[in-house]
Amino acid sequence: MNPTEWKLSTNKGQVTIQGQKLTLFQQCKIIECCGSDDQQYLLFFYKNQFLAVQPLVKYAPKSFLGLVEKKGYHLSASHLLFSQLLPTSSTLKLTPIHQILAKIKKCRSPEETTLIFSYFDSYIPSDQLEELLKDVFFTYRRNGKLLAAFRLAKILISRGYKQNWLISTIKHPDYANVSKTYQTSLSNLLTTDPIYVEQQCFLQLPTHHNLLMTLYSEQKRPTDAIIILTNQWLQHQNDGTYSDLIQFVSTQMADREVLLFLHSLLPYATTHFGFFQDVYKRLIHKHDYKSATKLLFTYSFPLSHTETDQFSNLLEHVTLTSSDLTLEKMAKRLFPLLDKHPLIVDKFLQAALPELLNHHSLSEIHLWLQPIQTQKELPIVKKVSEMVDLMNDSDHQFNLGIHYYDLKQYEHAIDCFNWEMELNPNQIEPIQWLAKTYRKLGKLEEVETYHSLLSQIQRSS
Repeated sequence: MNPTEWKLSTNKGQVTIQGQKLTLFQQCKIIECCGSDDQQYLLFFYKNQFLAVQPLVKYAPKSFLGLVEKKGYHLSASHLLFSQLLPTSSTLKLTPIHQILAKIKKCRSPEETTLIFSYFDSYIPSDQLEELLKDVFFTYRRNGKLLAAFRLAKILISRGYKQNWLISTIKHPDYANVSKTYQTSLSNLLTTDPIYVEQQCFLQLPTHHNLLMTLYSEQKRPTDAIIILTNQWLQHQNDGTYSDLIQFVSTQMADREVLLFLHSLLPYATTHFGFFQDVYKRLIHKHDYKSATKLLFTYSFPLSHTETDQFSNLLEHVTLTSSDLTLEKMAKRLFPLLDKHPLIVDKFLQAALPELLNHHSLSEIHLWLQPIQTQKELPIVKKVSEMVDLMNDSDHQFNLGIHYYDLKQYEHAIDCFNWEMELNPNQIEPIQWLAKTYRKLGKLEEVETYHSLLSQIQRSS
């Protein structure tokens, strides 16, 4: 799957940026991008809404970006979810930070405004940010809105903004009564302060997993739920976490998107066979036999008896290339996978040998096949062994040539038939096979030459 790309307008011209990593931390999502100008950029989102794009800057460990890196949930590499957050090929603009803040303040509630402002603490001077946050907080206090001020403080502290002025202020006796509002369960606070509840649920996963999923459902934020479920599966790869993930993803995406989503997880799957088996079944159902075969050769997972029996039929639909048919990959996966199915191994090798011989010598392949000769001797193994014996026998090059012809190694076959024709110039079989072989190569002039030679020999005999 190609990386998600966007166009970015800067004062130096247009830059193409490609998403590399998606991180969720509480209500914020950030996509880290690499630009065609060799710069890194960050796309900021609040819940489902795109906020801004900014260049990646150096940040302190205690900054918001430091907190996101340490405590966020990450999805690395290009991912289907990137384009669900922001349509592919969208054109973005690198906007000065003061314009971003002005736009946020205009369209967001005071609580959301201050929270989002704090996301940009690596872009705003600390004294300026503190002044912006204090302005909202003390406006509430001056107007007697102690509960609103206390709620704002709880939100900022939960987000990780723990400056002394904020912590010391809410400990003032004036807030003693309103603080009791928060001395209850998170589920009871969901209606009155969903922002704070989400922050706490996020920080206390998996204890509050169900409550967080309920909140995501109510706010129609499936992407956030998928990020959480994916990370839970990545951390604990078992049937339970995978079942939770795949059931949810299947309700949010079409079958094709589900398969793309699962493909993005392949490099990170480790021990959970059920995941690989599910991907394999979906590929077979989609008739994507090429990808199914690649999956089998790349990752170690067992097949059911039915799937193993069907494996030879699968191969009939696949044209394998040299990149699929590495000797190491097949020895590691194919032979153990089909250990008790020698006829399937033989059928596969019969189909694969012509391609293998395009990249490996006959001696290399013969040596590679040695481990499986301890099983019931296969026709293809016997064929290769016989060919190796014939290679050093100048009296039987004709038979070796026929073997090469059968394996579509026409140049090697021609060498053998020419050798035989030189040894026995009056025999017609080598000439017939030379004409037949050159026809396979599409060399019609040579075909006519050997037909003429054949006619001359037949007339003189």
